Amino acid sequence: MKYLRHILFAAAVSCGFAAFAETPAKMSPGFTWGADVGGAIAMTGNDMSIINFDAAFGYRRGIVDFIGVGAGINMMVSNSNRSFPVYALFRSNFVTRPTLCFFEGRIGCAFTNVADNQSQTSLYVSPGVGFNLARSKHFGSYIVLSYVYNGMKSYTDSETTYDINGLHSACVRLGISF
Repeated sequence: MKYLRHILFAAAVSCGFAAFAETPAKMSPGFTWGADVGGAIAMTGNDMSIINFDAAFGYRRGIVDFIGVGAGINMMVSNSNRSFPVYALFRSNFVTRPTLCFFEGRIGCAFTNVADNQSQTSLYVSPGVGFNLARSKHFGSYIVLSYVYNGMKSYTDSETTYDINGLHSACVRLGISF
Protein backbone atom coordinates (compact mmCIF):
# COMPACT_ATOMS: atom_id res chain seq x y z
CA MET A 1 0.00 0.00 0.00
CA LYS A 2 2.90 2.39 0.59
CA TYR A 3 3.68 2.32 -3.16
CA LEU A 4 0.11 3.22 -4.14
CA ARG A 5 0.50 6.91 -3.33
CA HIS A 6 3.70 7.06 -5.43
CA ILE A 7 1.87 5.50 -8.37
CA LEU A 8 -1.07 7.89 -7.99
CA PHE A 9 1.28 10.90 -7.77
CA ALA A 10 3.10 9.84 -10.96
CA ALA A 11 -0.23 9.37 -12.73
CA ALA A 12 -1.46 12.82 -11.65
CA VAL A 13 1.73 14.50 -12.88
CA SER A 14 1.48 12.63 -16.18
CA CYS A 15 -2.12 13.77 -16.63
CA GLY A 16 -1.01 17.36 -16.08
CA PHE A 17 1.60 17.10 -18.83
CA ALA A 18 -0.86 15.33 -21.12
CA ALA A 19 -3.25 18.29 -20.90
CA PHE A 20 -0.87 20.34 -23.04
CA ALA A 21 -0.69 17.79 -25.87
CA GLU A 22 -2.99 17.50 -28.90
CA THR A 23 -6.33 15.85 -28.06
CA PRO A 24 -7.44 12.71 -29.90
CA ALA A 25 -10.61 12.20 -31.96
CA LYS A 26 -13.85 11.33 -30.15
CA MET A 27 -14.98 7.75 -30.72
CA SER A 28 -18.56 7.28 -31.95
CA PRO A 29 -21.14 6.17 -29.33
CA GLY A 30 -22.54 2.64 -29.21
CA PHE A 31 -21.38 -0.91 -28.59
CA THR A 32 -17.65 -1.29 -27.87
CA TRP A 33 -15.21 -4.06 -27.18
CA GLY A 34 -11.50 -4.34 -26.58
CA ALA A 35 -8.55 -6.33 -25.34
CA ASP A 36 -5.33 -5.60 -23.50
CA VAL A 37 -2.12 -7.30 -22.51
CA GLY A 38 0.17 -6.36 -19.66
CA GLY A 39 2.39 -7.22 -16.80
CA ALA A 40 2.19 -6.65 -13.07
CA ILE A 41 4.92 -6.54 -10.44
CA ALA A 42 3.93 -8.01 -7.06
CA MET A 43 4.52 -5.47 -4.27
CA THR A 44 3.95 -7.90 -1.39
CA GLY A 45 7.20 -9.88 -1.56
CA ASN A 46 5.47 -13.13 -2.54
CA ASP A 47 7.32 -13.44 -5.87
CA MET A 48 4.05 -13.54 -7.82
CA SER A 49 4.57 -11.15 -10.70
CA ILE A 50 1.95 -11.57 -13.39
CA ILE A 51 1.49 -11.58 -17.16
CA ASN A 52 -2.14 -10.76 -17.95
CA PHE A 53 -4.49 -10.92 -20.95
CA ASP A 54 -7.95 -9.30 -20.74
CA ALA A 55 -10.98 -8.81 -22.99
CA ALA A 56 -14.10 -6.74 -22.37
CA PHE A 57 -17.27 -5.61 -24.10
CA GLY A 58 -19.74 -2.87 -23.26
CA TYR A 59 -21.15 0.50 -24.29
CA ARG A 60 -19.85 4.08 -24.69
CA ARG A 61 -21.66 7.41 -24.86
CA GLY A 62 -21.06 10.95 -23.61
CA ILE A 63 -18.58 11.13 -20.76
CA VAL A 64 -18.47 7.32 -20.47
CA ASP A 65 -15.72 5.92 -22.70
CA PHE A 66 -16.47 2.33 -21.67
CA ILE A 67 -18.90 0.65 -19.31
CA GLY A 68 -19.28 -3.10 -19.45
CA VAL A 69 -17.91 -6.44 -18.33
CA GLY A 70 -14.58 -8.13 -18.83
CA ALA A 71 -12.57 -11.21 -18.01
CA GLY A 72 -8.91 -12.06 -17.99
CA ILE A 73 -6.19 -14.60 -17.52
CA ASN A 74 -3.46 -13.69 -15.03
CA MET A 75 -0.49 -16.06 -15.06
CA MET A 76 2.04 -15.91 -12.24
CA VAL A 77 5.51 -16.20 -13.80
CA SER A 78 7.30 -17.76 -10.81
CA ASN A 79 4.90 -20.68 -10.29
CA SER A 80 1.98 -22.44 -11.93
CA ASN A 81 -0.76 -20.36 -10.28
CA ARG A 82 -3.43 -18.91 -12.56
CA SER A 83 -6.08 -16.34 -11.76
CA PHE A 84 -9.18 -15.64 -13.83
CA PRO A 85 -10.70 -12.24 -12.91
CA VAL A 86 -14.26 -11.45 -14.00
CA TYR A 87 -15.18 -7.80 -13.47
CA ALA A 88 -17.26 -4.74 -14.25
CA LEU A 89 -15.22 -2.14 -16.16
CA PHE A 90 -15.70 1.65 -16.16
CA ARG A 91 -13.53 4.05 -18.18
CA SER A 92 -14.09 7.82 -18.44
CA ASN A 93 -12.30 11.14 -18.81
CA PHE A 94 -15.29 12.86 -17.07
CA VAL A 95 -15.75 15.45 -19.86
CA THR A 96 -17.57 15.23 -23.20
CA ARG A 97 -14.59 16.33 -25.28
CA PRO A 98 -11.76 13.88 -26.00
CA THR A 99 -8.67 14.06 -23.79
CA LEU A 100 -5.41 12.16 -23.56
CA CYS A 101 -5.87 11.07 -19.94
CA PHE A 102 -8.70 8.96 -18.48
CA PHE A 103 -9.68 7.00 -15.35
CA GLU A 104 -10.25 3.24 -15.43
CA GLY A 105 -11.78 1.11 -12.71
CA ARG A 106 -12.33 -2.65 -12.53
CA ILE A 107 -14.12 -4.48 -9.73
CA GLY A 108 -15.25 -8.08 -9.51
CA CYS A 109 -14.02 -11.45 -8.37
CA ALA A 110 -10.96 -13.56 -9.17
CA PHE A 111 -11.08 -17.32 -9.48
CA THR A 112 -7.55 -18.42 -8.61
CA ASN A 113 -6.09 -21.89 -9.14
CA VAL A 114 -3.22 -22.52 -6.76
CA ALA A 115 -1.07 -25.60 -6.08
CA ASP A 116 -2.36 -29.16 -5.69
CA ASN A 117 -5.68 -28.44 -7.45
CA GLN A 118 -6.79 -25.96 -4.80
CA SER A 119 -8.88 -22.96 -5.84
CA GLN A 120 -9.90 -19.68 -4.24
CA THR A 121 -12.52 -17.06 -5.09
CA SER A 122 -11.65 -13.57 -3.93
CA LEU A 123 -12.22 -9.85 -4.47
CA TYR A 124 -10.56 -8.25 -7.52
CA VAL A 125 -10.09 -4.46 -7.69
CA SER A 126 -8.00 -2.46 -10.18
CA PRO A 127 -8.17 1.36 -10.31
CA GLY A 128 -5.87 3.08 -12.79
CA VAL A 129 -5.01 6.04 -14.97
CA GLY A 130 -4.82 5.63 -18.73
CA PHE A 131 -3.41 7.55 -21.66
CA ASN A 132 -4.78 7.44 -25.21
CA LEU A 133 -2.08 6.62 -27.76
CA ALA A 134 -3.90 6.64 -31.13
CA ARG A 135 -7.58 7.22 -31.65
CA SER A 136 -10.13 7.58 -34.45
CA LYS A 137 -13.93 7.36 -34.61
CA HIS A 138 -13.85 3.54 -34.62
CA PHE A 139 -10.54 2.50 -33.05
CA GLY A 140 -8.48 3.46 -30.02
CA SER A 141 -5.24 2.32 -28.43
CA TYR A 142 -4.16 3.15 -24.90
CA ILE A 143 -1.80 2.41 -22.05
CA VAL A 144 -3.02 2.07 -18.44
CA LEU A 145 -1.00 2.34 -15.22
CA SER A 146 -2.93 0.69 -12.42
CA TYR A 147 -2.94 -0.90 -9.00
CA VAL A 148 -4.30 -4.47 -8.81
CA TYR A 149 -5.64 -6.16 -5.69
CA ASN A 150 -6.44 -9.88 -5.70
CA GLY A 151 -7.74 -11.05 -2.32
CA MET A 152 -5.82 -14.34 -2.37
CA LYS A 153 -5.35 -16.07 0.97
CA SER A 154 -2.61 -18.33 2.28
CA TYR A 155 -2.31 -21.81 0.83
CA THR A 156 -0.13 -24.90 1.17
CA ASP A 157 1.27 -27.07 -1.59
CA SER A 158 2.94 -30.44 -1.05
CA GLU A 159 6.11 -28.85 0.40
CA THR A 160 5.57 -25.22 1.39
CA THR A 161 3.04 -22.92 3.01
CA TYR A 162 2.63 -19.58 1.24
CA ASP A 163 1.62 -16.82 3.64
CA ILE A 164 -0.47 -14.45 1.53
CA ASN A 165 -2.94 -11.89 2.78
CA GLY A 166 -4.01 -10.36 -0.53
CA LEU A 167 -1.87 -9.90 -3.62
CA HIS A 168 -1.00 -6.24 -4.33
CA SER A 169 0.52 -5.38 -7.72
CA ALA A 170 1.54 -2.41 -9.88
CA CYS A 171 0.36 -3.08 -13.44
CA VAL A 172 0.96 -1.69 -16.94
CA ARG A 173 -1.54 -2.62 -19.69
CA LEU A 174 -1.39 -1.90 -23.42
CA GLY A 175 -4.78 -2.18 -25.10
CA ILE A 176 -7.05 -1.56 -28.05
CA SER A 177 -10.76 -0.85 -28.29
CA PHE A 178 -13.21 -0.80 -31.19
